[in-house]
Amino acid sequence: MKGRSHALRILTTALLACGACGTAYHPKPSARVSLAIRHGGPVYVKSALDFPIGPLGGPLEPLVADVPAAVEPARRARRQLSIGVPVYMGGIATVIVGVALSWSPLGWVVFGAGIASTGTGLGFMGAGVTNAVDAVNIHNDGVKDPAAPARPAP
Repeated sequence: MKGRSHALRILTTALLACGACGTAYHPKPSARVSLAIRHGGPVYVKSALDFPIGPLGGPLEPLVADVPAAVEPARRARRQLSIGVPVYMGGIATVIVGVALSWSPLGWVVFGAGIASTGTGLGFMGAGVTNAVDAVNIHNDGVKDPAAPARPAP
């Protein structure tokens, strides 16, 4: 019983530590898109407003719409994340079913399909995040921000 109590204390401490993540910094109002953490989750910040990102990339396209070159990477990011997240989650579920059926040859086929789906989902998710970063950077390079200091020419 003593070991169970100790394990429960460790688990409780770990959960509380994970829930305590966040940042106190809030970017100054700007036409640029920034990234911050609020209540443990990522948000885009533009013009002092927070926009939650969520698993499908959040409202990135309207945030970067004032710079046309940034819109296409934002759309690509949304499409890739819309494919990648469900395929990844389905792959994880399929792996679990495959493990449960591992006593039969069919279980190993299901397990392999789950691994393949999980990898495919991760690939789409990685591409989506990369395109989201590109969209934000293209937007921030192209936006006119009167608060930004002028940089000298090289």
